[in-house]
Amino acid sequence: MTDTNPATLKQIAKIMRDMDFCMFTTATSDGGMYARPMSNNREVEFDGDVWFFSRTESRKVSEIKADPRVHLSYIDTKQFRFISFDGVAELVTDVAKKRALWDKELARWFEDGPEGDDVMLIKVRPKVIAYWTGEGDGELKLDA
Repeated sequence: MTDTNPATLKQIAKIMRDMDFCMFTTATSDGGMYARPMSNNREVEFDGDVWFFSRTESRKVSEIKADPRVHLSYIDTKQFRFISFDGVAELVTDVAKKRALWDKELARWFEDGPEGDDVMLIKVRPKVIAYWTGEGDGELKLDA
């Protein structure tokens, strides 16, 4: 891809501000890929890492343990904005971090709140961010 409008992390954060849901893709044990919709809690400002809450016993957690490479795809067709992340996921159980990122809407899925043993965070550190907007497109490669 040719960078027609190279962005910085700050500019990517601005594009992402209203983009809540993505398709979160993991590698499966048989060599395939599996995608599911996930919310990154748009109240959390993107700072280079993307955070998700998950149940500890979920399929995605098992797949991340086997292969931490993931892909995130965000789409906002109303404003013609698209973002694609290739990155590495890390499983985080730190209660203080869960509390810091907690939103009351999450109680719908996680009844025991951020302190629950069945609740963990998935931190995705992008390695490559590709984006398309009505103003241009580009790719941002980040340090490993």
